[in-house]
Amino acid sequence: MTHGRIDYLQLPALDVDRSAAFYTAVFGWSAENGSFTAPGMIGQWTTARPPRADAGPLVWIRADDLFPTLHRVVEAGGRLCERPYRDGDERWLVEVEDPAGNRIGVVVHVRAPKSQTLIAVRDVEASSRWYQRLLGLRSDHGGPHYERLLAGGELVLQLHQVDVEHHHGRIGEPGGSGVLLWFGDVSDFDDVVARAAEQPARGFRARPPRGLAQRPRRLHGGGRQPRRRGHRAESRWRPLVG
Repeated sequence: MTHGRIDYLQLPALDVDRSAAFYTAVFGWSAENGSFTAPGMIGQWTTARPPRADAGPLVWIRADDLFPTLHRVVEAGGRLCERPYRDGDERWLVEVEDPAGNRIGVVVHVRAPKSQTLIAVRDVEASSRWYQRLLGLRSDHGGPHYERLLAGGELVLQLHQVDVEHHHGRIGEPGGSGVLLWFGDVSDFDDVVARAAEQPARGFRARPPRGLAQRPRRLHGGGRQPRRRGHRAESRWRPLVG
């Protein structure tokens, strides 16, 4: 899986069978049920996109991670055209526009959920230095309120100031520390929220998505120590652009 590689191609067609026969004969692609396999790429012919000079193929480009890529799209002057959606159990798909208005697709293969533990601490910056020295981790955020620590480019630990509530309320006990179990790369977020609601857990709260072109957030579940345990799931989405 190479970041930045073109991964999936949709080709406009008036007659799918005729297009399949053409690409099979000319380029040696293998075709089946409207889909094709080309060297280093798969795709499909579609009649949903008209084959005009001002329309043309929609190129899908592979990315290593979904949400950081979408952040970079917007930060670099692009626009999200829709909310990301899963194509079966294998990949996430989302269409975006570059600064010139060209529409491209982004495809990210689904990952297994990963634990990204969050610890509530009194001094975020001092704790960050301690864990960096202890485990050789690298800061990915910094500041007195919140920190992300990476190992080999992967998020492995989060630190949160115990008295800062942000949008979610207090994480730890007053005057003490707490731990929040945080699971990243959850592919079936809505289903997880539904299953959590079916299983009684003290402190559970779910917030539904509020729109399409919105910034992703993550699912997390956790517990307060030492006396209470609970789980919290929140929407991946908050407003991204005005």
